This record gives sequence, structure tokens and C-alpha cells, in this order.
Amino acid sequence: MVHEILILLFRLYFVSNPSTSLDASVNIVSALVQGLESSFPTVSRQAPWSLQYRLFRDTIPPSHTPTLDAEGKPSPFAHTLQHILHISSIDPNRSYICIQSPARTSTVSAIPQRQQDAHALLVRHQFAALWQPRHVLSTLQGTAYSTGLCTVQVGELRSTREGPQSGGVLSPGVVVCISTTVGADSSDDTADGMNGTLEDGDDLANLDYAQSIIRDCWSKIKDGRDLGRSEIREVMMAQDNLQGVKEKEATIQMWCEVLRLRG
Repeated sequence: MVHEILILLFRLYFVSNPSTSLDASVNIVSALVQGLESSFPTVSRQAPWSLQYRLFRDTIPPSHTPTLDAEGKPSPFAHTLQHILHISSIDPNRSYICIQSPARTSTVSAIPQRQQDAHALLVRHQFAALWQPRHVLSTLQGTAYSTGLCTVQVGELRSTREGPQSGGVLSPGVVVCISTTVGADSSDDTADGMNGTLEDGDDLANLDYAQSIIRDCWSKIKDGRDLGRSEIREVMMAQDNLQGVKEKEATIQMWCEVLRLRG
């Protein structure tokens, strides 16, 4: 029996804020929302969303001996990263831990959201010899809209310092998530209809169409808007991660890739 399953396709955009001032990021959000509302007159406001993110980087072992490049200079150490992420729109009750190897392969696990701070404190203090804190980001009241075909989430990222050097709130930029739903045929020969792949020509055409919808939505939002000296970085979901458990993991990995900034 063949039936249709729905796959949520995401694309993330990070709009940098060279000044790092919170007011500048708020202005970028305002400009993007104006572009959204003027391009889609029937857009409807959705429930707000929030984000909490921490990044840790592994320490260099004392016994490490760097290799030398062709010029005799020591090669940079290849770090492993630990991301701790909570996004209310993905799951209000879960946080995710993503371990990213130097080869950029990742392992994702979930914990109850209420244990997120306890886990971060454990890594920061009890495992300080293994992990170094890098940065902490949050979005407190992100806005979300529906255009009919797409859901658009926009929020300024707030960067905070912890410990004795803590100071004012800065903002490295604004994050925009645009998602849409694509249908794919699946048969009962695949477990729960969720482990197939998008290999059929019609399915690939549906995927291409969904990607074009997202690109067109983003183009309409940003075109003609004054974003200052901002640079825009884009991250999209790989085609082979679009179904089943991989879809959730790929979504988490995408967010971590954007939020790691320079790591």
C-alpha cells in the first residue's frame, strides 16, 4: 500500500551583525519582518519561540605533539565540539547534545530540558580539564509567521558571558529559519513508512519545488532591505537526511552549525 508522508524541509540563514550591539540586531529583525509583511500581506503571526545554546570545545591534551606543515609550521589542533541546544519550536520539553568530531560527523542525543543547565554545569566545572566553554547564545522572544506555504522564524541572538568577566549583552547577529512541508510516497514495505528515501523522480521534483519555495520566500523577505554591512550565511538540510530519525538529527545539526559561529 502506498501512502503519502510529510517531510519538513528547513533552511537556516544567519545574518551577521558586525557591530555586535543588541540594538543593531533588533533593527535587522525589524527590517526583515517589514520585508515579510510587505511581501506577504496575508501573513499570520504564530506562537513565539525561544532558543538556548552553549558551545564547548575539547582541550588540547598535554601530550599532544603538533604535526608540521610543508613550511615547517605546526598544524592547528583539530577540535571536537560539544553543542547543547534547546529550541522550543522543535520540542519544548527536550534539549539536545550534539558531539561534532573534527571530521564534522555528529552524534545527537536528547535529554529532558530541565536537565540542560545541570548538564552544562557538570561539563563546565567537573570536566573542565576536558572541555572549554566557548560561547552562550539565546533568543528569548523569537517571532514566527506563516505565509501559507512557509513558516518563518526570526530572532536576534543574544550573547552572554559567564563568570568574573561577565558584562553587557551583545548580539552577533540574527537567525532566520524558513520551513515548508514536502510530500513523498511511501509503501508499507518500509518500516512505519518512515525509512524510505527520496529517490523517485516525482519525489525529487517535490523536493526541488519545496526548496525553490523557501529560496523565493527568503528572496522576497530580504530584497530591498537595509541590512547594513551584514553578511548572510546559509545552511540547508542534506537530501539523505530528510526522513525518519535522521530528519530530527539533521535539524539539530543544522542549528548547531549555524550557532557555532567560528567555534
